[in-house]
Amino acid sequence: MTRTRTTRVPPTDAVVLDCDGTLVDTQAHWDRACAAVCARHGVSLGDADRSALIGLHLTELGRALGRLLGRPAEHEALAGQVRELVSESLDEGVTAMPGAAEFVARLSTTRPLAVVSNSPRRAVVRHLERVGLADAFELVLGSDDVDRPKPAPDLYRTACERLRVAPGRAVAVEDSAIGVRSARAAGLYVVAVPSSPGPALSGDALYTTLAAPELLRSLLPVS
Repeated sequence: MTRTRTTRVPPTDAVVLDCDGTLVDTQAHWDRACAAVCARHGVSLGDADRSALIGLHLTELGRALGRLLGRPAEHEALAGQVRELVSESLDEGVTAMPGAAEFVARLSTTRPLAVVSNSPRRAVVRHLERVGLADAFELVLGSDDVDRPKPAPDLYRTACERLRVAPGRAVAVEDSAIGVRSARAAGLYVVAVPSSPGPALSGDALYTTLAAPELLRSLLPVS
């Protein structure tokens, strides 16, 4: 079970959020697709392996599945199979993560918000539009906007540069170990909100949901 771990959030000038599994409930689609691809090859996807796949760029996801299935040379095909299954599943619709709408609405009146994702920017924008959150963000960056996706720090550094905010004055909100590593390497304060049960994330603060009142209070300016 994920336990809430809180610390005092330092003064911040911007909040940068992940999309899949943080703002939009897409992670279950990826989990099911990865499990289905593994099942095709007679492998059951365990919790530890599933957690290790969360947040990976599609290319790295294919390589990870190739290693897991003992088929490293087939990593591109495996990635393609996952992408096809996720696309079919997402066509059925997506929803916002619990608390995401209020969280974004309240914070967007206090400082700039941005989204950074290991998915292509076009897909990220489409997800945000589907759940009515797109207009709240000054900046949306996808994996195709940088040379190196997460866990490299490029997405977070680029977001801070474009927002004209020092990384040490920005907060990242992430649901995966990959994302936490990326934001931490870029120098942001990291709030971890896991999208799925698994090993505790090593963020500076840890919450079970964006709907946690204490999370929103920690980020709202003191009146």
